[in-house]
Amino acid sequence: AVVSTQSTGVPLGNKSVDIAVFCLSLMGTDFKDFIREARRVLKSKGTLVIAEVSSRIPNVTEFVAGVEELGFKTLQKEEPNSFFTEMIFKKIKPKENKGLFESLELKPCTYKKR
Repeated sequence: AVVSTQSTGVPLGNKSVDIAVFCLSLMGTDFKDFIREARRVLKSKGTLVIAEVSSRIPNVTEFVAGVEELGFKTLQKEEPNSFFTEMIFKKIKPKENKGLFESLELKPCTYKKR
């Protein structure tokens, strides 16, 4: 069955899924709420996958640090080409809140005319 819902309030229980995938889907201005919601539904040691257009992430190192602060460990970070950035995280205990996650920003997509 398909259930229409917002990414910030999915009808799943806490710690109920093994993997959450965001593939070109962090388009809302409330993308941090999407990631928080993924953390809520992920089981302990669950996997978070983020694949995003590289031009949207101003600083990949800062983005990764912010996600880690929320309670994830980076397993893999790749930029296989100049178009995409792929990151894989494992859910762990949250780190001390230094405001890194809250300060994350994503830019609008940049498209080049061909």
